[in-house]
Amino acid sequence: MNFSQRILDFRILDNRLENILWLFGLLLLAFLFKRYISSLLGKLLYQFFRRFSLENRGKSFNRLLVTPVQWLLMFLIVSFGVELLRFPAAWNVHLMGHHLHALLEAALRVAIAVAFTWVLMRIVDFVMLVMADRAARTESKLDDQLVPFAKDAAKLVIVVFSVLFILGSVLHFNIASLIAGVGIGGLAIALAAQESLKNLFASITIFLDKPFSIGDLVTAGNVTGTVENVGFRSTRLRTADKTFVTLPNKVMVDGAVDNQTLRTERRVNIIIILGFDTTLDQIRSIVADLDTFFKQHAETKNSENVVRFDDFTANGFRLNIVYFVPTKPFAEFMLTREEVNFKIVEVVQRNKASFAKSLHQVEMLPVQIQNQNGDATVRR
Repeated sequence: MNFSQRILDFRILDNRLENILWLFGLLLLAFLFKRYISSLLGKLLYQFFRRFSLENRGKSFNRLLVTPVQWLLMFLIVSFGVELLRFPAAWNVHLMGHHLHALLEAALRVAIAVAFTWVLMRIVDFVMLVMADRAARTESKLDDQLVPFAKDAAKLVIVVFSVLFILGSVLHFNIASLIAGVGIGGLAIALAAQESLKNLFASITIFLDKPFSIGDLVTAGNVTGTVENVGFRSTRLRTADKTFVTLPNKVMVDGAVDNQTLRTERRVNIIIILGFDTTLDQIRSIVADLDTFFKQHAETKNSENVVRFDDFTANGFRLNIVYFVPTKPFAEFMLTREEVNFKIVEVVQRNKASFAKSLHQVEMLPVQIQNQNGDATVRR
């Protein structure tokens, strides 16, 4: 036997040095080429899903899969390499009533199952990304709302089956006995999870009743924002301040939800105070001119507008002006509102009247104007 063969036959922890070198060689190759191999596997797997995508999304697919596939490859190669080695007799110990060898093998199998589950969940992310793009091309908002819900549901199913597989096939638990044990403690679990169950049923109610859809501007409680996502447990709103508010679905169902996107008109209420030096004829002329303006204006002529001299104040004569503007983008609405304000000033000046002189004498009812897209809030 030559020297090199004796070196390779040298034993470390009951294993030939040659087998140990093979294991480290495999691990080194896997570490050096894991990204390339993962990208190659991702491209091959993408060919199967290519038919579902309207565009070439190979880069997005690889970006989602490269990390979980790398870990899956590493665990598989470690599992294959470990088969080349014998478990050392010196490690023949028991921990918590189980042999160390069995515990290490179980840990490796669990790691492989978890990595495979990770890959499946990333595939779900990609499929739902494609479905979201398709939903965005349709006029209906229901599919936009359904995609994130379906994504959460698919991931939940994958996780549940993965846990059952790990417990039953990998760790060799008796699933039937485990389920029976869960049944015994089911009351405690139900009590602990009742809020989550309420939110789950509330999410189903939202999909059935459709009180709002993705993109609608809604007010729930003291929160106003645009609906961006409806999930299993919660609904997420983007507020006018660009903050991201998460509300439990139970709150969205149990409380009053004002869907401002479905309104047909915006109501504006303005109160102005004319000075005591304004004559009766001037007041009548101002009221008549403004009433005529609203009846002839293209945006307000079909609404129930009101211009009335409705009360006296300590500082002058109060005029109450109420008009409605059809729902439109916020910037366009503000242009109409500005046009009306200019007209009010013009009518008052043309009739040689004047407003109350002190700033505190000009009263404005609290009116909240919200952008349909949640972009701005104006309080007057």
